[in-house]
Amino acid sequence: MPHFSSLSKSFLIKAGFAALALAAVAPSQAQSTAPEPFRFQFPAGYLGRLGGTEGVVDFGGEVTKVNAFGVRAFPLPTVQDLRVVLVKHNKYWEYNISTRIKDTTLLAGIVNNGDAAAGIAKLEVTHDPFKGIQYGASIQQSQLASRDSSARFNVGYASSAWQDRIRILNLVAFSLDSVTTTETRDEQSVAITRATATPYTFSQVNGGYGEPIGQQFNWRLDSTARLYTFPLNDKAQWSLDVTPSLEYRPVAGVTLNLSHLERFAGGEVALPSLNLVRHEESNATITYRIPGTPEFGLGALRVRGTRNWTSDYTYLRNDVLLNIKALPFLIGPSIGYQWGPAKDGSASQMLYALVVMGK
Repeated sequence: MPHFSSLSKSFLIKAGFAALALAAVAPSQAQSTAPEPFRFQFPAGYLGRLGGTEGVVDFGGEVTKVNAFGVRAFPLPTVQDLRVVLVKHNKYWEYNISTRIKDTTLLAGIVNNGDAAAGIAKLEVTHDPFKGIQYGASIQQSQLASRDSSARFNVGYASSAWQDRIRILNLVAFSLDSVTTTETRDEQSVAITRATATPYTFSQVNGGYGEPIGQQFNWRLDSTARLYTFPLNDKAQWSLDVTPSLEYRPVAGVTLNLSHLERFAGGEVALPSLNLVRHEESNATITYRIPGTPEFGLGALRVRGTRNWTSDYTYLRNDVLLNIKALPFLIGPSIGYQWGPAKDGSASQMLYALVVMGK
């Protein structure tokens, strides 16, 4: 028994010292492993995403009446690049969210429907790498009382030629459309909904080539050829776009851009939303970027002119862009004028907007 007692005392003494040592170390360990307070941080490269943001302020012809205002392609502060749209139109809200994961674009929400009484609800998935297998699906429904809707699906393949200067795309597609019309039966108006299925094919070849001329000039020629065929409807449509362009930099900070679009088209489509017609348009832009990076100051002056030869409209816009150091883009007001074809001037009006340009 005495021998057992001495061993017990020795063990208790050692255990006591160990407990004191752990008690002394525990506070310092607790301090070192305590979680840091939450601090919000923007993901890497977030400020660069803001350069694609588009501010929307459309006054049309009356500065006292705003037709639309809001923002498009605004990036959320998330690791995945999510873009949101929020625009208030006269009669509806346009709001949606989209992202691109590798070669796939995803979109969901209400999309722009111009001056209509309501927007269009849309869900879309598009996988469109420059080369390789392509596929896509979209479902959309009008927010008008008729609730017309459509669903489209496509699959195909894209290849390239001439050192990737030319892209060749071929798709097989299918469209399912539901249209509601009002008919009179037995002296009563009856809503009739009809569904139509339309298979079709789409082929496109597009590409371009350009070269510098000395230190001040750059020229380029782009073209796109398309072909739609509707085998069950005995219809087909072809179209060809040709766009020459020229860039001229006479002095430092000044750039003149000239371009012209010629679109030729022939044939007929079974789906009106795919229809293309003859179109001619010329564009000219002269930009003067003011040197320096002030905290707040004038960043650039820009004049834009557009002549729509097909519809006989001419547009002239003058942009004053401010350089705000905290923003990765230039932003400012735009004031212009639209000349329309009507001889009495009813198609002519002032144009007011808010514009954005990359730094």
